[in-house]
Amino acid sequence: METQKIAHYRPLAELMPKVWQSGSVETATNVHIHYTRTGGTRLPVILLHGFQTAGITWMRTAEALAGYDVIMPDFRGHGLSSGIEQGFSAELLTEDIATLIHALKLDQAFVVGHSMGGEIAGRLAATHPELVRAVVLVDPPLHPFNLPPVDLDNPPPWLQPMVSALRSIKSQSHEQRLVTMQALLAPGSAQWDEIDYVTSMEAAAQFDLKTFNARVDYQLATVDMIKRITCPMLLMTSRGMPGTDVAQNVKVLTDNWLDGAYVHFADSGHFIMADQFERFIEVLTNFLSDN
Repeated sequence: METQKIAHYRPLAELMPKVWQSGSVETATNVHIHYTRTGGTRLPVILLHGFQTAGITWMRTAEALAGYDVIMPDFRGHGLSSGIEQGFSAELLTEDIATLIHALKLDQAFVVGHSMGGEIAGRLAATHPELVRAVVLVDPPLHPFNLPPVDLDNPPPWLQPMVSALRSIKSQSHEQRLVTMQALLAPGSAQWDEIDYVTSMEAAAQFDLKTFNARVDYQLATVDMIKRITCPMLLMTSRGMPGTDVAQNVKVLTDNWLDGAYVHFADSGHFIMADQFERFIEVLTNFLSDN
C-alpha cells in the first residue's frame, strides 16, 4: 500500500459519525458485549465481525446502509467487549448475540457476518430462527476445522511478524499505528479506503491477545447445520487461500440450503467489503431489499 497516502489517514474519532450511539448489554454470566449503533428507522441489520477485528470495522458498510438500524457488536475478546475469562466458543458467541437481540428488543433482524462472524451468523440462524429475518455469510469458513494452539511467547516464524505487530500497536501513537498496520494486512491486499484501514488498525489495538488461542470450532458448513437454516441466505466468497477449492467447499451449502443465493468475488481477497466495496454493497443492499 502507498505509505505516503496512509500517512494522511485521520484518527478514528474524526471518522466516527457523531450521531451514532454506543452501549453494552450484559449476559447472564456478567460478560458485557459492546456495540455501536446507527439508530436508523428501517429494519435492524446486525453486522458481525471476524476474528481479530471489531464491530467498528463495518463502519463504511454501515454508512452505506443509511436508514437501516445498523448494530455492530464486538465479540468477547475483541473491541470494547469483555475478555475471554468466562470462556470463548462458537456456542458462547452465538448466545451473546442472541442476548444482544433480546436486550435491544430487535424484531427479526438481518444478520450479516464476515469470516468468524459468518460462522456465528449462520449458527444463530440455525439455532434461533425466530430472531433472524435473513442471513448473509461473507467469506465464512467453508469446511469444519479448528486451529491448534500457538505459543505466543515463541510463535512459529510465519506468525512472528503478526504477533509482534499486535503487541506493539497497543501502545503506539496514531502515526506509528498507521505504519504497523501494514504488517497485519494480507500480502497483496488492495489499497484500502481510509475508513477500512483506520478502523481495522484500531480493532487490532483493542484485540485481546489471549483470544488468539481461544478460537472457535468451525462447524457451520455441515449438512446438519445448513439444513436447520430456514430463512433466506446469501453467501459471498472470495478467491480464497492458495490451493483452496472454493467451488467444492461451497457445495455443502448450495446442495443443502433451503433458500439460498451465491455470489463469488473472484477478484477479491478475504475482506470483500474492503477490497470490492462498491460491488459488495450493491449485492448486499439488493438482498436486503428483496427480503
